[in-house]
Amino acid sequence: MKLNIVVKKTLNPGQKANVSAIIAGQFGRDVPALYTDAIIDSTGTQHAGISVNIVILDGNSGQLLRLIEEALKSNVVCIAFSTTGQMLSNNYTEYHQKISSSKTENTEIIGVGIYGDDEAVKLLTKKFSLTK
Repeated sequence: MKLNIVVKKTLNPGQKANVSAIIAGQFGRDVPALYTDAIIDSTGTQHAGISVNIVILDGNSGQLLRLIEEALKSNVVCIAFSTTGQMLSNNYTEYHQKISSSKTENTEIIGVGIYGDDEAVKLLTKKFSLTK
């Protein structure tokens, strides 16, 4: 299994990290197989128990929308994040209302996560480059 996250390439590095973390967090909630129990080292420090590599890639707005369209036709899990989510991150009620009443193309997608079989994820994301 594989998880690739494609972020809008015009975001600054901090925004890319934030968007990636939000998408990965949602996958962690929705796909428990992504994580195992935490691993404790010999000094007692807890380490993340991730069982799948996460690759962060760059794409433009049009590519992100096409990726969602293609993913919805494939046997993968697709999670998106938008500028609406960025702007309303401290107001879940308003965020939920705006997203649930909007079409995907009207939400200004800035990140898309794709999780599934290695080959299916590679096929959907092979046109994207590693983020910078």
